[in-house]
Amino acid sequence: MVKKVKLRLRVLLAEREWEQKDLAERTTLSARTISELYNNKTKSYTKHSIDELVNAFGITDMNELMMIVDDEETDN
Repeated sequence: MVKKVKLRLRVLLAEREWEQKDLAERTTLSARTISELYNNKTKSYTKHSIDELVNAFGITDMNELMMIVDDEETDN
C-alpha cells in the first residue's frame, strides 16, 4: 500500500475556531495556497509553507501538523 503525508489543517483550524482566511492573515501564504493545502490538493510541501504553518499554529511536534495515511485515491 502506498503511503502519503496529509496535513491536519481541518483539525487545527477547528480546534482554534479559525477559518482559512484567519490562517492567511497569520501567515504570508496566499488564500489559494491555504485552500490547496486544506483540501490536500498539493503533492508536496515547500519548506516555506511548513515554516509558516508551524509558526502560525505554534507547533512543537510535527505530528500535530502532519499524519501518514494510506493513499487509496487513484490519480486521474
